Amino acid sequence: MRRQFDCIVIGGGYFGCSIAYHLSKAGKATALIEQKEIASGASGANFGCVQVQDSNMGMSLTLTLRGIERMRTMGQELQADIGFEPFGSLIVAEDAAQLQELENLYQQKKEAGLDIDWLSAAQVLRAEPNLAPKRILAATRYTQAKIYPFHYMYALVKKAREQGLTLMEHTPAASLWMEGGTCKGVILCSGEALRAEQTIVSAGSWTREFCQTAGLDVPVYSVKAEAFVTEPLKPFLNNFYSSAGFFTEAHGQEAAATSLCIHQSHHGNILIGETAKPDGRAELAYADMSSVEHCAHIHALLTRYFPALEQVQVLRSWVTRSPYTESCQPVFGPSSVEGLILAAGFKSAAILSPVVGDIVAQLVVKGKAGVDLSEFIYV
Repeated sequence: MRRQFDCIVIGGGYFGCSIAYHLSKAGKATALIEQKEIASGASGANFGCVQVQDSNMGMSLTLTLRGIERMRTMGQELQADIGFEPFGSLIVAEDAAQLQELENLYQQKKEAGLDIDWLSAAQVLRAEPNLAPKRILAATRYTQAKIYPFHYMYALVKKAREQGLTLMEHTPAASLWMEGGTCKGVILCSGEALRAEQTIVSAGSWTREFCQTAGLDVPVYSVKAEAFVTEPLKPFLNNFYSSAGFFTEAHGQEAAATSLCIHQSHHGNILIGETAKPDGRAELAYADMSSVEHCAHIHALLTRYFPALEQVQVLRSWVTRSPYTESCQPVFGPSSVEGLILAAGFKSAAILSPVVGDIVAQLVVKGKAGVDLSEFIYV
């Protein structure tokens, strides 16, 4: 059995949902394939931060700034409450090495025109009164935003379905359908072949292994990422707090690393992370379980920097495969295989999702991106 579409999108996370929405909006007959449910991967294990500060320079920053402007109106566009709310972000230097790196990033972003603030240790403590004194050296601050991740992704899919999207959840794909070096669509694990003029792989950590079926070695790797969710509290944090080490040390293939990031949700829950362990170093039998190592490391960091949370009750934890690339640049744009577009390995998801969806729609409809994608990884 074969079904014909203009486009097939693989992966039901931030990017897959946005790409499917923008393609459907552009009038393309589109199928969105997800092996489990929408937002069941790393996008569902997400703090909902619309992050600006952690952007790379160059085109990444350009798209990031375009993304936050787009996110301001996405709720209205989707006719849904996605919980968009301006919210401060602190990236904090906790030691001398982090301080040097943070100063470098601050200067680069200021020179690029980002209205970012440098805070002394005393100013950080005024911004976050619950932070332990004498534990940090300095921080950068920028007002960005937060959203409800699930509300946003569900709203994208709902609106896309109203515009003709075919949603296929619980539909694992076995391989890309290749003929004469051209991608013709997708072969499902059921054996069904789905034909499409364009196939877009936005499968996060599964992108690399899936694209191997087309003979491509896509450098998107993954780590076992873990986080905790506490009971709801009265307002405790004024900003999304992240250690500078989260961006410089917490992802890699050499060893596990733990770096503190902490955020208060719309409902008052404290979201705490993150330990990142390379997939190859995570015991397969415990790949979907929180680790003792993580619990110990996060507890030590949390009580060191926010001692008032010592007795807070943890309601649950989560574990997911989180994608990344070694250069911190995404694999994004038309691939070397005709009929195949790649969109994976992004450093930040929520903020870039509407921009990436729009760019992919332009690639499909107009045959060009409208922006220079040459800085990103081409495979």
